[in-house]
Amino acid sequence: MSKHVPDFINPFRSAEGGNSIAGDVAFARMGRLIELVRNTEGSAQVILNFGMDKQGIPFVQGQIRTEVELICQRCLEPMKIPIQADMDLAIVGSDDEVKRLPERYDPLLVSEQPLSVAELVEDEILLALPAVPRHDEGVCSEAGILTTENRDGTEESVESHANPFAVLARLKSNQ
Repeated sequence: MSKHVPDFINPFRSAEGGNSIAGDVAFARMGRLIELVRNTEGSAQVILNFGMDKQGIPFVQGQIRTEVELICQRCLEPMKIPIQADMDLAIVGSDDEVKRLPERYDPLLVSEQPLSVAELVEDEILLALPAVPRHDEGVCSEAGILTTENRDGTEESVESHANPFAVLARLKSNQ
């Protein structure tokens, strides 16, 4: 097993040869991910095992482990999110091959061009990210959360960034 993670591979040859890749892939090699995370100096630990299954389907199985720092959309404070992505991909060259895959595989549609290992890892990390990153209930700092008074006099917590019209609603209720 290699500790060096190459920039590009031929996935079909890697599967035929039963190759394995293990090592770190720097976030700096993942342009789309870098735009989303605060810890741009980070990296992902990657293990990729290529092979051919009993049906002759080339595959890549692997694990990606990392931690990304995103901004909580509730309090606008940084938060760390551990990523543990497992993949079981069938390597295919056409949409027709995708339709014939067993259900256990997700397709990895590739062309005759070499495959960027960083892009493969980046895709899996992006799929594992939450759609809206938020701390668990009660964890957010109070600095980013406002309270407002309801018509009945009770106070309600309002996220300062969630509803820009909250002030207007409060003014309307005071009339």
